[in-house]
Amino acid sequence: MVSSIIGTYLVEKNLITKEQLRDIMYEQKKVRVKLGTIAVSEGLLDTADAERINRAQAKCDKRFGDIAIEMGLLSDEQIAQLLKKQGNAYMAFAQTLSDMQLMNIDQLEQCLLDFKVENDFTNSEMDDIKSDDPDRILKLYIPPEAAAYAEFCGVVLRTMIRFVDTDVYLKKGMLVSELGADHAAMQVAQGDPSWYISLSGKDGSLLPLASLFGKDHFEQVNEDSLDAVAEFVNCVNGLYASALSKEGTELELLPPEYDAKLCGITAEEMLLLPLMVGGEEVSLAISIGYPMKFIR
Repeated sequence: MVSSIIGTYLVEKNLITKEQLRDIMYEQKKVRVKLGTIAVSEGLLDTADAERINRAQAKCDKRFGDIAIEMGLLSDEQIAQLLKKQGNAYMAFAQTLSDMQLMNIDQLEQCLLDFKVENDFTNSEMDDIKSDDPDRILKLYIPPEAAAYAEFCGVVLRTMIRFVDTDVYLKKGMLVSELGADHAAMQVAQGDPSWYISLSGKDGSLLPLASLFGKDHFEQVNEDSLDAVAEFVNCVNGLYASALSKEGTELELLPPEYDAKLCGITAEEMLLLPLMVGGEEVSLAISIGYPMKFIR
């Protein structure tokens, strides 16, 4: 997720192309992050010291960490911490950028300072982004007044990552009373209060979700593709209802409904959380206690 968020930002700033981002996302899955890259990102070394260690490593059969310790640049404890972060997705993204000679770690960190300012994120919130933890990232994209929706959104996001698209990412959510949509799948989880959940899109934006979850290739938004989206909605609601039942709260899932010819969706209040799935924007809408309706 962090690679998609930061990579998309770099594309928007014309620092890399969409094609380069696609290649980065593919290549980073094969990357083992260098300790020097992590050490610079963590502020434990500057680029010059990391390069000095690399040059020394080229002359002797020793590990980066051992040389850094011998030079007095890093401690045993610091090396141990760096080793734990070698599987971090942000570091893999940074390493791939560097390997492809598109941007070094110092340049990337400078871009992230601009990203931080533009999004009004704190240092702690930037750590949340870099963690690649869906729950830590999610809280940054849900407005404080919509905190009641966060738990369910977490179920949606984790299920999306698990079964649909590991590179799914978010845009800022907001509370609205209406949203435009050409097609949607919706389900009511009846209880006290009832939950109304929909996934909607415009043009063919729901097709990647339908194809990936339904394990079929859909070329148009129709009854078959929307049925696959509805099945995903039902899967998410089933997981959420099961978790609530363990806490003594019961929800009854009504059959999902869908429509391929809409003008939009309305409710007195609902959280709109845009998700980028398979390169297309999908609108997740949730209403607690306020009936959600299709606008035809």
